[in-house]
Amino acid sequence: MKSGSRKQQLGVNLIELMIAIVIGLLISLMVVQYLSTSSRLFKQQGADSNLEANGTFAISYLSQFIRQAGTNDPIGSDVPFYVGACDGDDPCTFDNNTSAGVSDQIAVQMIPVNNLDCVGNTVPDGNRIANVFSVQNSSLACRGYDVTADGWLGTAAVELIDGIDELQVLYGVSNSQGQVDRYVDASRVPPAGATDIEIREAWDRVRSAKLAVLVSDGENSGTERQQARIFQLLDSPSVTYTDRVSRKVFSTTVTINSKLP
Repeated sequence: MKSGSRKQQLGVNLIELMIAIVIGLLISLMVVQYLSTSSRLFKQQGADSNLEANGTFAISYLSQFIRQAGTNDPIGSDVPFYVGACDGDDPCTFDNNTSAGVSDQIAVQMIPVNNLDCVGNTVPDGNRIANVFSVQNSSLACRGYDVTADGWLGTAAVELIDGIDELQVLYGVSNSQGQVDRYVDASRVPPAGATDIEIREAWDRVRSAKLAVLVSDGENSGTERQQARIFQLLDSPSVTYTDRVSRKVFSTTVTINSKLP
């Protein structure tokens, strides 16, 4: 009886122990893989959500101002975009597609009905302004310029929407029948060598604008494979990224209300 009792109390043998260890390792690997996949999917969902939010907001915000561009003032301020001299810190509309990844600047001209510029600075009643949109520090930025008083509003541009790597704009120019028949960048709206009057007349024929923004999600780095990804916005040179940051292009076409027939 005592000998049989001792045999019943013997532990597992070496083979059984090794099988148990292998099974345990397989289960552990499955759990680790599941957690890694879940974490990656969670980060990707977060990146996609931020991309959609920032891209949609940027396009919507720009579209809102472009629709209101221009006025019907008899002195000719119905020109929807400000195209003053483009030297240094000037608030003009210009094309900047000579280098990959460099953004355009668009100065939307109007007499604001709420007497405020794009960042909330007060505008004297009846003054014509240009809301100057650009990309700074991977953000969509804006600064108001008082065209009537010939001076900036506020001390600096304000960064409004994060994650904007690039902004490109094409302008819809109408023919003699008032129909848009071509989209060109800012440098090709007026003819080469045009006088100031001809420049104004050319920009007065702009009826719409095509917008494209390249949106990134820098806070969720590591969501993409580290391989070359190429993006091209409208007519600008393509730009290549090899980092692991998620990016997406958003675009739309906006009609200028003051130019509707």
